[in-house]
Amino acid sequence: MKKISFILLFIFILNPNQGQETDTLIILPKLKAFTHPEFFYSDDCYCSDFNFDFIYLDLYDSLTHFVQETVIPPNFDVGHPVMITGKQGEFFKIIIEEGAPPYYEQQVVGKEFFVKKGTLGTIIYNYNDRIDLVPVPLYEKPSSNSAIIQIEEINGVAIILDIQGDWMFIETIGKGKKKRGWLDPKMQCGNPYGPAHGFCY
Repeated sequence: MKKISFILLFIFILNPNQGQETDTLIILPKLKAFTHPEFFYSDDCYCSDFNFDFIYLDLYDSLTHFVQETVIPPNFDVGHPVMITGKQGEFFKIIIEEGAPPYYEQQVVGKEFFVKKGTLGTIIYNYNDRIDLVPVPLYEKPSSNSAIIQIEEINGVAIILDIQGDWMFIETIGKGKKKRGWLDPKMQCGNPYGPAHGFCY
């Protein structure tokens, strides 16, 4: 028993941050995204039936992750535009930007909340002039020097599962097999109306 305790203590000394990721807020470089990607784009949503699992998005506070507010799509046209400013464990820290319905705009717009990972989306679009591809590459790691593991068509919508730096680890939405990979920062469009309606980054 003492031997096991010594080994665990030795491991902790070598890596004192192990197991603390869920308690540590990691600051991110203000990435644009939007809420309710599955409600509008997923074949699993059955949105014509108003699937409540996809309509309501819980907003959590920063300390206990207790639900503070629950929001719905602002006009049942697109999701809320948000700014991702950090991550903590299974949550993203966000600021909701203008576009919320008037009846709770004062409660949410400009304020910081946490949402669960996998509830925000981005549009896949190629803004990188150095990569002359219409299809967008998804990488094995958050680096353009890593292997390309998937190719995805532009204007597709993806769920954001994780973020490292300004790279997003995404899962595509749409028909067929879902694809996962790291998305180049210059191939992300956080405007819920798409690149045709304004700048994406």
